[in-house]
Amino acid sequence: MKSTTNDPAHPGGGLAAAAADLPPHARLLLLLAVPAPDPARRAEARALLGRPDLDRGALLREAARHRLMPLLGRHVDRYGWERDGDDGTAVFEPWLFTNSLLGNRSRNLVLSDEFGRVLRELASDGVPHAVRRGFALVNSVYHDPGVRVIGDLDLFLAPADVPGAQRVLERLGYAREGNPESTDGANHTESGEHSADSAGPLQLTFLKPGSRPSVPEFHVDVYHDVFERRTGLSLPAATVLARRTPESVCGTETSVLGRADGLLDLCTLLYEKATAPRRTGAPLGLPIGKILDAALVAGRFTATAWREFTDLVQDAGASHVAYHALHFTSVLYPTAVPAEVLRALRPGDVDYLEEYMSTEGRERRWSVAFPARLFVPDAGPGDGDAAP
Repeated sequence: MKSTTNDPAHPGGGLAAAAADLPPHARLLLLLAVPAPDPARRAEARALLGRPDLDRGALLREAARHRLMPLLGRHVDRYGWERDGDDGTAVFEPWLFTNSLLGNRSRNLVLSDEFGRVLRELASDGVPHAVRRGFALVNSVYHDPGVRVIGDLDLFLAPADVPGAQRVLERLGYAREGNPESTDGANHTESGEHSADSAGPLQLTFLKPGSRPSVPEFHVDVYHDVFERRTGLSLPAATVLARRTPESVCGTETSVLGRADGLLDLCTLLYEKATAPRRTGAPLGLPIGKILDAALVAGRFTATAWREFTDLVQDAGASHVAYHALHFTSVLYPTAVPAEVLRALRPGDVDYLEEYMSTEGRERRWSVAFPARLFVPDAGPGDGDAAP
């Protein structure tokens, strides 16, 4: 398979066509949802900042919802956007953005110190594990502890290794959430939502009181499968742990998922968030920051890595999951995924890309195209799929 040259620092490429009809605040977010916007992007962003119809409240709301505030803060700091440019425009209230960057960096360093200790103790006790998402991406693709919002430490463990992990975590002051005698426990997601009745994977959450207002609790989430149960697919922790690779995470030598497993794991998150039941008219529950994760990881893939990935996807019967995630990733980041990979993964029927499930269990179709559906206002039941 021929590889398309990808630049993980500039995975945006030809976004202009997809974003042309969006309001200024949405276009601005998409332009700046990259670690290092090129001069053309920065110039367009400056122009949007000076537009009288820029909805500043919407920009702040959507930047927070899409977990992009710290990244925008780095752009403001790095490119001097707190000062007037040649066109006389500066970022409004720049401290909101730079303080988000500094606050997130401080919080992530506190989390890193705590979770580094957890990882060292697990290794010391010989508990096989692999770090999932979040902190596994900080060093490998972001190279800055401040720009990515992280809520917890996500780990893959085989069910047989849970007792050993639980002993380590209890020794460090953690307690199991939910019924400690149950093999299920309560579910905890990166958004902070808990649901004991969720149809998610076998998942356990361990909690510990935090050390400061920015960290009221430390969360360690343990997963036993890459997929949620509702997908009908399975890729067990024992399988992915056999392919884990060494990596420095939270200042500690530990393990992360192999490259193909890691990208498929990110694809499952995007697919599950995009297809989760939602109220009629509610926005797509898919943070742009999560799509950026997939784009940056995919942007580092070689032709060999893509062959490994497509083989894994096909073996897992997950082509519809991977295609769904990478199709929408390629809309926002056109250079991240080679066209031949999308062709290889494409199911015969792609109508499902435009469908979602309502909370009432009814199958519905989006009336708003992607990426505009990322910015649909949060409407109530019966309000329909409104335009952004």
